[in-house]
Amino acid sequence: MVRFSRKLYISPSLDKKCGEVKWKLRTGRPQPFVYIIALARNNDLLEIYHSGILKQKYYRKRKNAPYIVGIAAGYGGAVDLVIDILQDVLRETGTYDVKTFFSK
Repeated sequence: MVRFSRKLYISPSLDKKCGEVKWKLRTGRPQPFVYIIALARNNDLLEIYHSGILKQKYYRKRKNAPYIVGIAAGYGGAVDLVIDILQDVLRETGTYDVKTFFSK
């Protein structure tokens, strides 16, 4: 079970293949160069995971599924996307309250 934000951030290189990438994440298809950015479960802001982590049994339960706010091509792309997300959050809210930004 995968949950996506309505304000999903996507790397420019994956923009045209967004639907296909999301489908593969939902169905557990391998994507070796895709990383996901999710809201952190603890007090951190965001977490970066390799897409292969979603194949683990732990993440198949709805309560354990990460809330995905970004999809990136490669780890470097994921870091760049996190920077873009945090800049947008700061610009719109004046703070780094990522959870409130994505709950709107």
